[in-house]
Amino acid sequence: MTIQETLRKACSKYKLSPLDAEIILSLAGNMPKVYILAHPEKKLSPAQIKKYHSFAKRRSASEPIAYIAGKKEFFGLDFVVNKNVLIPRPETELLVEHAIERILNTKCGMPDVIIDVGTGSGNIIVSIAKNIPNKIKNKINFYAVDISKKSLEVAKKNAKKNKTDKNIKFIQSDLLEYFPLLAEKNKKIKNILIIANLPYVSSKIYHVNKNNLKFEPKNALISENNGLNHYKDFFKQLRYLSYKCYMLHVICFVEFSPEQKSEISRIITRYLPKAKSEFFKDLAGKWRMAELSF
Repeated sequence: MTIQETLRKACSKYKLSPLDAEIILSLAGNMPKVYILAHPEKKLSPAQIKKYHSFAKRRSASEPIAYIAGKKEFFGLDFVVNKNVLIPRPETELLVEHAIERILNTKCGMPDVIIDVGTGSGNIIVSIAKNIPNKIKNKINFYAVDISKKSLEVAKKNAKKNKTDKNIKFIQSDLLEYFPLLAEKNKKIKNILIIANLPYVSSKIYHVNKNNLKFEPKNALISENNGLNHYKDFFKQLRYLSYKCYMLHVICFVEFSPEQKSEISRIITRYLPKAKSEFFKDLAGKWRMAELSF
């Protein structure tokens, strides 16, 4: 069977869009998409056809292409993804951009420690470590934190894949629980940069979008109290960290859902009344990120 025949059959049988059919064939046949378009008459091997139908069936059930491929690009880097971690979203690149800008801004003081809370695939911390100069990177202690051991295993693979594994320590912790004791023991720590992309999808929004989200780990998506329960716990822990180590200077970036801006602002004021906060929109013009400093 030729490429053209296989694509036509898949679009009809599995109800795939032409674009999805081409991407799936590129993955199954290990062929660049441009080759598929340029050689419609090329015959496929039985093994390629079998793999293609397996992938097409998965895609027809709405499984994300990133899981079928086992990888996703983020901030110009390739990341391994599987059912244990969320697929990195383009809007999260905003966190990385601002974190890197803050690290390279010498007027603010270089962080002694960078903590990625809820690291998942490790896309945030790996992208930051990969994109700052070695002379700066080697002076910073990087921590990737997640409550899920399986997520940390994926993050470790991605750090190794992108040659940042020697810079990052991987810690299984419930949010910031690990760090007050660390900061108390190490009096040299003065500046901490924290990035948190925690579960913030409300149960209501999850059920509305369930068909698009059902393959991703629910515990990495859903948070109670209108999607803000994890952030309430996080800000409580951040307050405790600042109380135990009152000499610390903390800069924190958090991602949230656009409709949560007012509520998350109130939570910040409640738990961190002395924090200076600023909000930023993503490329779609939606409120997406807050920066706190105190």
